Amino acid sequence: MEKQTAWDYALGLIRIDGLTPTPEFLAMVEKEIQGKMTLREIESSLNRKYKMKGETVVGQLGQ
Repeated sequence: MEKQTAWDYALGLIRIDGLTPTPEFLAMVEKEIQGKMTLREIESSLNRKYKMKGETVVGQLGQ
């Protein structure tokens, strides 16, 4: 599956839940599609931003 198609599905599922992705997240998605950022880098960025009580919020993106 193409990266753009995969992200379209993922973002659609987020929106079905009534959530709106942040501009920062959408920028990371665009960078990943362009090959300028990896899924692991997105995961790491999100974990740094949303760290809760020493546990990661996002685990194993893309697996």
